[in-house]
Amino acid sequence: MGTAGQLVVKRYRLVRAHGHGAMGIVWEGHDTLLDRPVAVREVLLPVTLAESKRLLLTQRLAKEARQAERLRHPNAAAVYDVAEEDGTLYVVMEPVQARSLEGIVKDDGPLSPERAAQIGRRLLSVLTHAHSLGVRHGDVRPVNVLIGHDGRVVLTDFGTAPLAADPAFAPGNRRMQAYLAPERKDTEPTPAADLWSLGATLHYAVTGTPPDPAARSHDEVPVPLRPVVNGLLARDPKKRLDPQEADRLLAALEPAQPAPAPPRRAGRTRRIAAIAGITAGTVVVAAAAGWVLAWPWSSDATPTVVAESSRPAVSPSPVPSPTGPSALRLTWYRSPAGWRAAVPRGWTRQQDGEFAMVWIDPKGRANLRIEVTAQRGTDALAALREAEAILEPTVKGYRSIRLTTAASKYGDAADWEFTWTQRTSSPDSLLKRGVAYHQLRRVISTANTTGVLTWTTKAEEWERMRPTLTKLLSLFRPAAE
Repeated sequence: MGTAGQLVVKRYRLVRAHGHGAMGIVWEGHDTLLDRPVAVREVLLPVTLAESKRLLLTQRLAKEARQAERLRHPNAAAVYDVAEEDGTLYVVMEPVQARSLEGIVKDDGPLSPERAAQIGRRLLSVLTHAHSLGVRHGDVRPVNVLIGHDGRVVLTDFGTAPLAADPAFAPGNRRMQAYLAPERKDTEPTPAADLWSLGATLHYAVTGTPPDPAARSHDEVPVPLRPVVNGLLARDPKKRLDPQEADRLLAALEPAQPAPAPPRRAGRTRRIAAIAGITAGTVVVAAAAGWVLAWPWSSDATPTVVAESSRPAVSPSPVPSPTGPSALRLTWYRSPAGWRAAVPRGWTRQQDGEFAMVWIDPKGRANLRIEVTAQRGTDALAALREAEAILEPTVKGYRSIRLTTAASKYGDAADWEFTWTQRTSSPDSLLKRGVAYHQLRRVISTANTTGVLTWTTKAEEWERMRPTLTKLLSLFRPAAE
C-alpha cells in the first residue's frame, strides 16, 4: 500500500488518500514532470489471490486502462498514464472536483425527470463515443457519475471499471451488482450492457433506488422518463433502446431554451462592438445583460510585457480619475497551444487536466481558470444555459446575476455570472465549505477552438477584484487561426 509523499515511477507524487474502494485507493497526486495535479488509483489485489490469477488480472487491467487512454471526451475523466512499480499497478487520471450522483440524490433527494434527462444525455454521449473506439465502461452507476460545481457531468473509472464486477475485487458487493446488466453474470462488458447500466443509473436518479432487474416495467419511475428507462432496462440486449432512440427520448425531456432576447438597437450594438475593439491602453469593457462597464487603466496596471507592434496606436479617450479599487498588475502567459492571457503577477500557476491552466491568488481571494480545447461550433450561450440547468439544483443558495451573450471580436461569446454557497470543501482546497462565492464564466467560440475563462472570488472580494477581471477578459487572445 502506498504512503503519502511516495514517488511512483520517479514521476507521480502521492499527496493524500481520498478514498478506498473495491479497486484500491484513489490518491490526490502530483505529476512532477508536467507540474500538474492528477488523481492516482493504486490497484490493490486481494492477498489471497493465487499468483496466476493476480498476474492475469494485472495484465488485463493494464490493457483496459491503456485502451481508455485513447478516450478524450468532455464527459469522461481522462486516463493519462498506466504505471507499474514493485508489482502494483497505478492508473493516473484527470482529477475531477465534483459530487457523485449517488451523493447528490442521498443528500438532496431524487432529481426531476428533466434534470435526469440532461445528465443522461451527457452520459449517453460519452458512452457512444467510447463504444465507437472499442472501449467499454463496465461499471456505469451513480457513484461513478460526477457532477462538478461548474455543471460538468463526468463519467469516471474508464479503464478500471470493466474489472469491477470480477469477484476477486468485490465479492458479493450488492451495490455494484445492482447496476450490472443481467447478462453480465456470464459475459464481458458490452455496449448493450453499458446501456442497461445507464438505465439503472437514471432509475436511481429519479427514485433514489436501483431497479428491480426482474421487473418488466418500472412504474415507480416518473411518467416522462419511464419510456427511456423501460427501454434501456429490457432484459434482452437485442430489445434495448439503441443510443440514437435513447438520445431522442432524452432530448425531448430537456427544458426548452428561453426565447432569445430582442435584438439591441443598431446604435447600441455598434457601440458595444466599437468599445470591445479598443486595444490595450485605453478602456476595457465587460458587456453582459445589456450593460457596458468601462474602467480607466492606471499606468502601473498594464501587463509587464511590451505591447506587440501589430496593435494599432489609439489615443486614449478622456476618462474620469479612478475612485474605486485598481486592477492587480498583470503579466502575459503564452500557452503552448497558441492562446495568450494576461494573468495576475505572483499568483500560483497549476495545470488542471490536459487543456486547462489555473492561477491561484496566494491570499486566497480569487482564482482564474482558463481551458481551451479544439472543439468547434460551440453555441456559447446554449452551453452556459445547459451548465446552469445542471448546476443550480446541486448547490446551496444559487443566485443568477446574468446569463447572456457577450461582445467578442474573436467569435461567438457569452457570460454567466452567479453566486452560491459551497456545500463541501473541494479536494484542491480552492473552495471552502460554507463560504459564499461569486463567479463569472465566459465562453468564447472561435472557428477552431472553444475557450472557457472562469473567474471565482469570495463574495466579499468581488467588487475589489472586479477591475482585474475586466482587464484580463479584454486581453485574452485565442490561438491564431
